[in-house]
Amino acid sequence: MTGTMEATPFTLPDLPRDAHRAAAESVLGRLAARFPSAGLGVTGSVSTGTHTAESDLDLVVADASFRREMQFATRAEGVRTAILCLHPGFDAERERRWMLASGGDAAMVTMVRTAFVARDPAGWLAEMQRTVARLSGERHARRGELVALRRERALAAVRALAKGTEATDEQLQLELFAAVVEGWYLRKGLSMDSKRESARAIDVIAARDPELHQLLRRAIPITHGSMAPLLRAVDYVFEPAARDDP
Repeated sequence: MTGTMEATPFTLPDLPRDAHRAAAESVLGRLAARFPSAGLGVTGSVSTGTHTAESDLDLVVADASFRREMQFATRAEGVRTAILCLHPGFDAERERRWMLASGGDAAMVTMVRTAFVARDPAGWLAEMQRTVARLSGERHARRGELVALRRERALAAVRALAKGTEATDEQLQLELFAAVVEGWYLRKGLSMDSKRESARAIDVIAARDPELHQLLRRAIPITHGSMAPLLRAVDYVFEPAARDDP
């Protein structure tokens, strides 16, 4: 299906005539006019037509004029809209960060990987998607190394909790919780590359590893009482005897 502004055509996924389609047409039209060489993508649930009335509209813009990664939030046609702006080039450090795909980088990697390409006259967004696919392969091949990095992140949070830092205990325990879940996913060779997969992480762990699930459930909500089960979860996931079978 095609929407247009003069001399700036773009393509949309097969969407119903609803507020999200109207928002996508409006914002993409303005972006195409402002950045005529940019790669524009629709990502998230709108890209697959599985959105609900409460869903955000997530867009990716790849353009060489951007000096750094930026994200903006706005509203269009009453729909919350997030716009991720990316420079299309990769240096060694960016490749390393995106291969690790941890923290905030994971969201950017997912948005690029899953984007429906609406417009890409210079081929920048398509090239980024090819790079992400290559890095995803490297991530799988190097999962042992990545588990070790998650382990170090977990232990760093434990050390910070022990000596006290400017970060709150709750922040550090949340970092610890995330490192445990990511480490378990890596050990099992599973993907957590979308908002939906992230939201289902605890349910997946419950089905495949009831012992770890019990520890994590005891840590929720994050309070002072969460530390003991979280420390046990760290040992369970990251010790050499941890279960590696898929």
